[in-house]
Amino acid sequence: MAEVIALEQVRKTYGRIVKTEVLHGIDLSFEEGTFNAIIGQSGSGKSTLLNIIGTLDAPTSGHVYISGRRTDSMSKQALALLRNEEIGFIFQHHYLLPEFTAFENILMPRRIRGKINDEAYDYAEELLRFVGLEHVRDNKATELSGGQQQRVAIARALVNRPRIILADEPTGSLDTKTTDTIYSLLRDLNANYGTTFIVITHDRRVAEKTDRIIELTDGNVELDITPE
Repeated sequence: MAEVIALEQVRKTYGRIVKTEVLHGIDLSFEEGTFNAIIGQSGSGKSTLLNIIGTLDAPTSGHVYISGRRTDSMSKQALALLRNEEIGFIFQHHYLLPEFTAFENILMPRRIRGKINDEAYDYAEELLRFVGLEHVRDNKATELSGGQQQRVAIARALVNRPRIILADEPTGSLDTKTTDTIYSLLRDLNANYGTTFIVITHDRRVAEKTDRIIELTDGNVELDITPE
């Protein structure tokens, strides 16, 4: 499989006077089409690492490569284009636009790109069916349950056909049954579309269902294993 993400000696330091290093020389790579979990206690550097992978933040030193392109040497405009084309984001809080319907929310990234056409509508409809929400297609976001809202957010993250999905505690506010449903959906999407997933989770039970578990402790990779 092709390598889609690579990090070389990535460090991240915050503070100007009192400097605090939160990532200490991370070396990681991710192959295309894999489903990866990042776990660790609060403050271990998980979200910082995910933000750097997603180019929402920059490393203090070291290099990040997305699809072979070195992100730390790219302009802000080039990074924005890379994110739009290559990366989809799913967060614990779905950030749907309340005044728009489920279908309109899914299409929003395509509107931002100015790529609204028949293919965009057809693919959004396909994703809506895949996440099992065709029956609430025209419901406003505020009329959906928490689990339904998160499924809309998942479909929205996929509508630009990204190679990579980054998910930060995507089920952190959901109950156990809905969590299992959402993770099963993510695995189905991974299998059907070949999208690379990197998911932060506090739930080791969920992490053990993935292809790979990376555990961070105090900004270091403590564990990097394939669950049995």
